Amino acid sequence: MDWLQEDNQKESNCRKPWRVVIVDDDQEVHKVTKLAMKTFEFQGRALEFISAYSGEDAKRLIATEQDIAVILLDVVMETDDAGLRLVNYIRSTLANKTSRIVLRTGQAGLAPESEVIRDYDIDGYKSKTEITKDSLNHLFYVALRSYRDICRINNYKNGLRALINTVLKIDRFEDINAFAKHLLRYLCEVLDAYEAELVVNNKKAVAINIKTQNNDLINTQDAELSKPEVQTLIDQAIETRSIQYHANFVAVHQRFSEDIESVVVLEVDSELDANSIDLVNIFAEHVSVLISKVN
Repeated sequence: MDWLQEDNQKESNCRKPWRVVIVDDDQEVHKVTKLAMKTFEFQGRALEFISAYSGEDAKRLIATEQDIAVILLDVVMETDDAGLRLVNYIRSTLANKTSRIVLRTGQAGLAPESEVIRDYDIDGYKSKTEITKDSLNHLFYVALRSYRDICRINNYKNGLRALINTVLKIDRFEDINAFAKHLLRYLCEVLDAYEAELVVNNKKAVAINIKTQNNDLINTQDAELSKPEVQTLIDQAIETRSIQYHANFVAVHQRFSEDIESVVVLEVDSELDANSIDLVNIFAEHVSVLISKVN
């Protein structure tokens, strides 16, 4: 089962757990599920279980809790269709299209699988008699991958919106010195908007260096983090023309033309994902174009 382990490598940084809601009127189901999954990890993150024992309890819980990755939902509780009603509430009333929902039932005949899969926005339909530790592992790998990918798409959209707003702000400044002070804050706004939920990589922009072959156009650093290794990292990125990592810092290099190149240094807690790098490069490219116009 090596294919199940591809994304399940433990990483050195501390990561918040995946939040899972169990909705079932049978307390034993909660106990067994938690026991079977107590050592489970995906992308270095364990599971955090939240329990609800009726459809009505689950409505209140899911309406207030944030970042729910997976909902394990019993079909028959206070009514024969309590679980199905809850699916509609989550998807329609709450407009939650992100959390993954897997139905579980001990009375499959009351809600035929083919009809439920067709008519409801769910990710699986399991009979409780079929649930084993292996099947739960499979269920969580599939559901969490789906949740991860949906979050990445949504967060990338948020990052792009923030990038557009940031570009508009930068365009208002008429000279380099006026907007150089604001660049780090604006880039932080972009990265905050794109916080890849499943990468969970906190990022802070600490330095931006844009230069020509002959001189620096911009070389601004966060005063609180003005460390010698930051400048060393910038020099290494320029020399190698590549991304460089050192301790908790990463330098993203980009060459826009024969004359202009940039290095953006971020303080991070894990390796950057491709979308973060894209946003940084787009940001730096736009700033470089503005600088060339001013000059």
